[in-house]
Amino acid sequence: MAIRFCLYYHSKENGEYLQKIINSSRQGMLVDTQSLANLPASINSGTDVVILEYHEEDATLDRWIEKTAADPKSPSIFLFLHEITTNSLWKALRLGVKECFTFPISLDEFQEAIDRLPRPEAKVELAETTRIVSFLGSKGGVGNTFLTANVAYLLAQEKKGQVLAVDLDLRYGQLVYFFDARPKYTIIDVIENFERIDSSYLQSLFHPYDKYLSILPAPARLEEAEAVTPEHLEKILRYLKDLRVFRWILLDCCHQMDEVTLKALELSDNILLVTNPSIPALSNAKKLLELLNLLGIGDAKSELVLNAWQKRGDLSESEVVGFLGRDISNKIAFDPMQVSRSINEGRPLGEMAPRHQVCQGLRAIIAKLLGNEPAQGSGGGLGWIKRLVRKD
Repeated sequence: MAIRFCLYYHSKENGEYLQKIINSSRQGMLVDTQSLANLPASINSGTDVVILEYHEEDATLDRWIEKTAADPKSPSIFLFLHEITTNSLWKALRLGVKECFTFPISLDEFQEAIDRLPRPEAKVELAETTRIVSFLGSKGGVGNTFLTANVAYLLAQEKKGQVLAVDLDLRYGQLVYFFDARPKYTIIDVIENFERIDSSYLQSLFHPYDKYLSILPAPARLEEAEAVTPEHLEKILRYLKDLRVFRWILLDCCHQMDEVTLKALELSDNILLVTNPSIPALSNAKKLLELLNLLGIGDAKSELVLNAWQKRGDLSESEVVGFLGRDISNKIAFDPMQVSRSINEGRPLGEMAPRHQVCQGLRAIIAKLLGNEPAQGSGGGLGWIKRLVRKD
C-alpha cells in the first residue's frame, strides 16, 4: 500500500534531498512538494504523512504542527531537523510529531518509521468463495514455482478478486525471487502471531506485489521449516477461507510428499500436477497420479499440466498421454531464454511479455479457474497416508 507524502522545505537543496529519501522507500509516494512559505492551513485528506524542514524559532509553524497533530483525521508529521537535541526531541513530542530525522537520514530507519505508521482499516470487498489451488511439481526443476508465480500474476491482472500466492517449499522456497520481492515477514510470522490475526493485521504480514496480488513467503532460514506443521497450515487456510478476503489462494507445493504437502492437497479445491516431457519427470508424475487416485482425488480435482512442451520434441503428446494414462489439461510452450530472463530479472513473464506464447498457455489455466466453481467437500481421506510419512 502506497504511503502518500507532502513535503515542505526551507531550502531547495534540502527539498531535493528529502524527495530522494521518500522515493527510495518501499511505499513512499510524493504527491506534493513546496516551499514552507506555501504551507496551507490544512492538509489534503488524501495525504498520509507531512514532512517539514523545521526551524525551532518558528512559532507560527509550531502552532500549525500542534493544531494538525491534534486532529485525528490529519496526516502524521515527520520533522527534518538541522540538529537533533534532547530539547528538540521533547518539543517535537509535545507538539505531537511522529518522527524526527537529521542529515544524513538512514534509509532503513526511514523505512522503519513508515512501518510504524498506523494503518487505517482497509475496506475489503469480500469474495463469494475462496478457492485453494495447489501447484505440485513431479520433481524439482519442472517449473512449478514459475507457473505458480505467473498464474498468480496474470490471475491478479484479471481484477476479479484478490490473489494470494503461498510458498510451501518450506526449506528452499524461492517464490519471492520471481517477483524480486524483499518481504519483511514470512509464514513463520503468521504462525507466531496467529492468535491475534485479523483482516487488518494480515495485510501487514503478507507482502503486497500490487493491488490484487499478495505473497506469503516460505521461512527465511532452513531450521525454521520444521516449525511449520500440517496443523498450522490447516488453521491458516481455513481462517483465510472463512475470512473471504482472497478469491484465490495459490499454493506452491514442495515436490516432496511430506505431511505439510499432503495437508495442502487435502484442503485444495484444485490440484495442478506439473511435469515436463522428460522421462524422470514423467515417471514421477505417473507415481503421483497413482497416489492421488489412492487418496480419492485423482480425477475429482487434479489436472495435468505439461510444461516446456515442444511439438517437435523427443516425445509426442500421444506418447506422453499413453505413458501417464491421463489426458493433458494444459500445455505450456518451451522458451528457456525468455523464461530464464523473467526469472533472473524477478519479473513475471506476463508483465514483461504479456502476449508471449507461454502466457497464452497460462491464460488457458486461468480461464478454467475463472469459469469453474470450487469443488464441494474436502476431498479424500488422507489419514492412512499421513501415517506413512509421519516422523517417529
